[in-house]
Amino acid sequence: MNDGETALLYRDIFTERCYIQHGIALAPGDTVFDVGANIGMSTLFFHLERPDVTVHAFEPAPTPHAALIANFAGFGVKGTATRCALSDHSGTGIICYYPDSSVMSGFHADPAAESALMRNFLTRSGLDPEDVEDMVSGRHDFQSIECPMRTLSEMIIERGVTSIDLLKVDVEKSELEVLRGLADEDWPKIRQVVAEVHNIDGALDTFTSLLQGHGFTVAVEQDALLSGTEIYEAFAVRQEA
Repeated sequence: MNDGETALLYRDIFTERCYIQHGIALAPGDTVFDVGANIGMSTLFFHLERPDVTVHAFEPAPTPHAALIANFAGFGVKGTATRCALSDHSGTGIICYYPDSSVMSGFHADPAAESALMRNFLTRSGLDPEDVEDMVSGRHDFQSIECPMRTLSEMIIERGVTSIDLLKVDVEKSELEVLRGLADEDWPKIRQVVAEVHNIDGALDTFTSLLQGHGFTVAVEQDALLSGTEIYEAFAVRQEA
């Protein structure tokens, strides 16, 4: 949808391979849930990493979802692209959608904080101050968009899934709600989790403790470009019985 955002996604996902770290791996025939799929860059990475995986992708905003569908079709991705948010309950919700910075869209948007975060990230990436201001200025005007909300367990039932070999979550401060939408009987179906976690009010400890309590070994790291921010990556692999 815009070149700069796509280039940053490509760098993180394809060049840095941000989702395949700390023991996270894909095997032939695996099933992936891509929660917060945006235009499908992570979906395409999983597909190209293992062309025989099945990806169930979820994106609530209409414009990125349209691009997601186009990428599924254009690259022959096996799976589904659903326009909905995953949360701890079903119904409808209102997301704040940033047309020029779509990856920051979500239920808990904070335009001032997100502008400061983007400015800090771009500056640390080595861009000139004038270029940073050009990229940030006016980019956090948002639209309020109604979207359907479902739970992870509902999607497991609806898709007939018996195992989620990788659950990828990037939902801008709603990551705990995604996990809380998983019924107790469905936790054993999850084999690996990789998630962006916003450490607000102790959310990182809560998130990792929830995973550890369900039998996962968890590693946490922070991108050097995001040092000093609330954003971390969590990598969880189910312990062998």
